Amino acid sequence: MGLLDRYILRSVVTPLTLALCVAAMLLLVEHMLRLFDFVLAEQGPVDVVWRMLANLVPHYLSLALPLGAFLGILLAFRNLSMSSELDAMNSSGASIGRLIRPVYALLIFLAIFDFVLVGYIKPYARYEYDKIRFDVTSGAFGIKIPQGEFVDITDDVTIRLGKVDAVAKEAKDVFLEMREEKGRRTVITAEKGGISTTPDISRLLLRLSKGRQLFIDNNGERLRTLDFETFDLEIGLPAIAVFRARGGEADEATFSEIVGLLSDPKAKSSPLYLPYRAQFHWTLIHPLTFLTLPILAVAMGVTGRRRASNVKPVIGVAILIVYHELLEEWGLVNAALGQLSPYISMWGLFAVFIGLSVFLYRGSIDQARTAKTQASREEDTVRVPLPIDGADEGLRRGAAQ
Repeated sequence: MGLLDRYILRSVVTPLTLALCVAAMLLLVEHMLRLFDFVLAEQGPVDVVWRMLANLVPHYLSLALPLGAFLGILLAFRNLSMSSELDAMNSSGASIGRLIRPVYALLIFLAIFDFVLVGYIKPYARYEYDKIRFDVTSGAFGIKIPQGEFVDITDDVTIRLGKVDAVAKEAKDVFLEMREEKGRRTVITAEKGGISTTPDISRLLLRLSKGRQLFIDNNGERLRTLDFETFDLEIGLPAIAVFRARGGEADEATFSEIVGLLSDPKAKSSPLYLPYRAQFHWTLIHPLTFLTLPILAVAMGVTGRRRASNVKPVIGVAILIVYHELLEEWGLVNAALGQLSPYISMWGLFAVFIGLSVFLYRGSIDQARTAKTQASREEDTVRVPLPIDGADEGLRRGAAQ
């Protein structure tokens, strides 16, 4: 790799890394706030938020990586164009095609990484994220008892807690009613009590203080009363539902698993055939998009120094975002539902994106060359004032020449 290639790569890598980090952080921070609201509303442990965010990193990285690569190339070539370095490189014999060779070497590496990311890492992370979310809502991280509400823990046990201290796992004004098969009931009230569960969330552990226990028969008559200073009680909890197996959703299957199902002779009879087929084509198109990014980025980045356009970068970003949205929300969905063939809804859209990028690339390069030629003519022109009327005709001709 020559000096020019290394210089181009340094010019691209710096804005690429910054754009990638900023885009990924903005996406994660925005979702982190929603996760905090969700976990706190479900009374789950706060550390679950970080586990859920960690499993969202592959998803948001797959979104931010194409955008970061595009912005890195666009900003690098725009800076080269604005500083006239691009003109100097072209004048020395290095064409635009020659200058983007090291960029393509970098993007081939990013495309391979993106294929591994969306084809193998992202499916496991997506499944783990959904599993943690299910565990939070199903109570796998601890039973959820809102304060001030009567909650049926089981068919035979009802509990109500007053003010709850989630940090100390204590509650005040505890009310508990346990019903037996013959209609008898046991009512327990306590000023405060500690609440915990067994490690497997199979039993609720209550350590009550300063309370009273009432035994009531099936007719509602009080049999006896028992006052206590401390009272330990265990209550059996219903079994927690088991989360589904991985692979029920197409985006949870790895690329090898998708190929394995599609290669099965009986695959077309499976309800997963269409979603898996759509996911197969999307997994191929997503990394191949990286090979088109330099064409569009250079088209939107190269500009004339005297006629610099600030609209072109915005248009380039808008084109890339619209393309990805159409690919996922229209092409992938229609192919998964069987409404359109993936060769039309996905590969056709990819072909349109390539054609538009090439068209804009040629127009931008031609415009830059025209602007360069005009600027060169203006700089090379020497204006000589003609002598006044009555001067020697030979002097006039010499001055004109």
